[in-house]
Amino acid sequence: MVYNFLVDPRNIASVIPGVESVDVIDPDNFKVKASMGVGAIKGTINITAKFTEKKPPESARVVGRGTGMQSTMDFEIGFRLEEPSPGRTKVNWYFDGNVGGLIGSMGARVLDPVAQKIVQDSVEKLKQRLS
Repeated sequence: MVYNFLVDPRNIASVIPGVESVDVIDPDNFKVKASMGVGAIKGTINITAKFTEKKPPESARVVGRGTGMQSTMDFEIGFRLEEPSPGRTKVNWYFDGNVGGLIGSMGARVLDPVAQKIVQDSVEKLKQRLS
């Protein structure tokens, strides 16, 4: 159940703040449109992403590229599931990304707190959806 939820881009998009739309092209490719604000810069980012690995029922990996607001974002995100006890699932996430352009020029001091807030909000919503 958790694996199937996590490999559906529409489900994940429903827990990430600012996502406006998800277009699933095929089982491995999708596009996302999201609104975001970083400091005084606000706008829309368009993301093209692809599942590069799916190992049901334990892990998956997505790579993608976002453009917008005079910036680019390349990323890889994935998860591995563990069952520490019957009926409980632990989700281990990893993310690696690079931001360039106008937003990238703001540096980690500005970007890190924004990213941490998005992650915290998304994880809380995800917990609620999977409970």
